[in-house]
Amino acid sequence: MLAFLLGFLWFTESFVADDTSKILQEIPYYSILSQNQTLTVNPDFTYTLVVESTLTVNTSDGIDHAYSRLFYDKLNEVKSFEVEVTDILTGKSIKKARLKDMGDAAYYSSSTVFDDNRYKYFEVSAAKFPVEVKIKSEVFSKTNFFLPKWTPIPNYHQKVTESSFTVRFPTELGLKYKELNLKGNKTQDEELGITSITWTEKDLPVQPKDFDSDEDPKLLLAPVKFALDTYVGEMESWSGLASWQSELNKGRDVLPGDFREKILRLLEGVNDPYEKIKILYTYLQKNFRYVSIQLGIGGWQTMTAADVVKYSYGDCKGLTNLMKAMLEAAGIPSNYTLVYAGAKADDIEVDLPSNQFNHVILQVPTPTQPIWLECTSNLLPAGYLGDFTRDRHVLVTKPDGGYLTKTPAYVSEEWNEIRSQSKVVIDPQGNAKIDTKQQFFGNFATEILYVKGNLDERQQRDYLNRNSSVSGLIVEGYQFDIVNKDSLPVAELAFDGFLQKFSQATAKRIILRPFLGKLGPDHLANKSLKQVDEYEIQLPEAWQPDGNFPHVSMDEENLTGLLEITMEGDILRVRREISLKIPEKLEKSEETALLKKINTTFDRTILFSNTTITQSPNE
Repeated sequence: MLAFLLGFLWFTESFVADDTSKILQEIPYYSILSQNQTLTVNPDFTYTLVVESTLTVNTSDGIDHAYSRLFYDKLNEVKSFEVEVTDILTGKSIKKARLKDMGDAAYYSSSTVFDDNRYKYFEVSAAKFPVEVKIKSEVFSKTNFFLPKWTPIPNYHQKVTESSFTVRFPTELGLKYKELNLKGNKTQDEELGITSITWTEKDLPVQPKDFDSDEDPKLLLAPVKFALDTYVGEMESWSGLASWQSELNKGRDVLPGDFREKILRLLEGVNDPYEKIKILYTYLQKNFRYVSIQLGIGGWQTMTAADVVKYSYGDCKGLTNLMKAMLEAAGIPSNYTLVYAGAKADDIEVDLPSNQFNHVILQVPTPTQPIWLECTSNLLPAGYLGDFTRDRHVLVTKPDGGYLTKTPAYVSEEWNEIRSQSKVVIDPQGNAKIDTKQQFFGNFATEILYVKGNLDERQQRDYLNRNSSVSGLIVEGYQFDIVNKDSLPVAELAFDGFLQKFSQATAKRIILRPFLGKLGPDHLANKSLKQVDEYEIQLPEAWQPDGNFPHVSMDEENLTGLLEITMEGDILRVRREISLKIPEKLEKSEETALLKKINTTFDRTILFSNTTITQSPNE
């Protein structure tokens, strides 16, 4: 009977009356969790985190919910770990393990050269279900600069009956927090200079894998006073964090004398400030390699500029610091800037001054708009940030403070333009030779920069064949050219190729295959688009238009389009123009509908008759 009840609980939530719960009952859960976490911050800026969890794992699908992984490095230590697995039906203990039984592995990326980040892990196994898994862990950190966040629902398809989080800290150190989607209880008290706050959430809804992360309950924490190594700071405001970062890097921007002289020689006779920045940035790109360095305080403190020069490599901090020092030698001030990077990363919580950053870029103030430099890239032009760091809040640091600002979004048409000119020659059998020249401006150029700079010839050819607007094109020759216009990335691509059956013949008509290419989600990613495609198609002499050519004209709010088709002699000319701007926030369904509308509107058939074809009597 108990096994039946547990199986039933695994399959479906128990029935409740409201409509939302009726939906939730259809979401299966594979484990049941009760968890308590206690974070104790000490007067010396260290902290201890104790996590106690009890899981009921109903099926093998939920065994991964009992997986434990504890990170450690020179600043963080795993103090203890205990796990016990019990057969619920018999009450018999199946497995016990402690810290010494955990596995150990390095935590690094392919670009990491220096890294002391590691983790201990333990995988629970069971031959039959249900089982109860009790886990207790304790970790110690030498710094409160990195406070953990609390996520009451740690896994998809997991039923959380109760989850609590308690933080205790010296009142004089202070603590800031931000509650997101929490609906439970909070209690707070203070005794003998120690403040204690507890959050409790009960009977939380089960989350499917496609759950919207914006709706996830969580608690974000940040210290007011903190220390990392011997560097003490406060982040009551963003300015305080910026001042601390400047102090951390103080004195590490001194260039070797001979290198400084070399830099100045590069700029002899150059007066334009942007041209000076461009020369030094290009020099950095060509002569220094990016690596990741994650050692102790080195995760936040930069290498010295002298060491970057000596070894010809650096991480984002080291390369940015070197670029800053080079500009300073040229009399151009700049600001070391913290950013949370990632092509699809969410913006930071601007109302919670705290350590929310994972990358560094450089801001160069000018009388108009600042010039931004991504110092880890060897492809981007000076003054352009790719999707890794664009359109988000960043913290500009200065010795006397700093401030939040936003990086450019690059949403105007000049940053989102594609142009193409194609010449096509069709033979009497319907096969075609195609010669195309394309220009990509701004955001659309960055993919071509990557293809040219990082793929070998075979990979480049595969890329061109896969991304042709005409299915089945075999690229024979191609050439990439990068012709940036100051900070505007501009890439040119010329290629020629062969395509079998560019046209399809019936007994009565000849139909050209679709060749204009459909728009996809990537075309809308930058909120605006200007695309112009022109085709000059030489037809076999025997082909004649079968009726009028289609004509399209769109003129709507934020969307205009034009399709013109004309014929002179045996030359068919096709021109398509699309110009659009979309709202800042477009739902997925709205994006799909917009793409379908545009593609359907321009998906027009071009028909010809062939005077040399004799009509079939059955046609």
